[in-house]
Amino acid sequence: MITMTKKLGLIAAITSTMLLNTGCTPQEEAFVAGAATGVVVGSIMSSDRPYYYDRPYYYYGSRYYYGGRYSNGYYYYKGRRYYGGHYYHSGNRYYNGRRYRAVSGKYGYYRSQREYERRHYRR
Repeated sequence: MITMTKKLGLIAAITSTMLLNTGCTPQEEAFVAGAATGVVVGSIMSSDRPYYYDRPYYYYGSRYYYGGRYSNGYYYYKGRRYYGGHYYHSGNRYYNGRRYRAVSGKYGYYRSQREYERRHYRR
């Protein structure tokens, strides 16, 4: 008898294999791999809007990545290396290996969900 955990693992493995072999971009592959394996909020996650404002994240190709690591101008996420995006940590923006002060509303940075919604959902 197969347990629910094993079923989910099998589904995730099949789904991620099928989707990753379709010629997706590295960013799409990273997102699909995370979604297919059921990686949950708080570990490694990718989204098209910010979900967290209190932890480091990487903004690249209009997507937000949580987890991974930033080093020497490169962001490492799920076995891939990205360059050219913006990494945010403790009110600073890191871009191409240099540190800048993060400015709210610029380059994918927002201080809070309220601020993000105010800038994107004006009536």
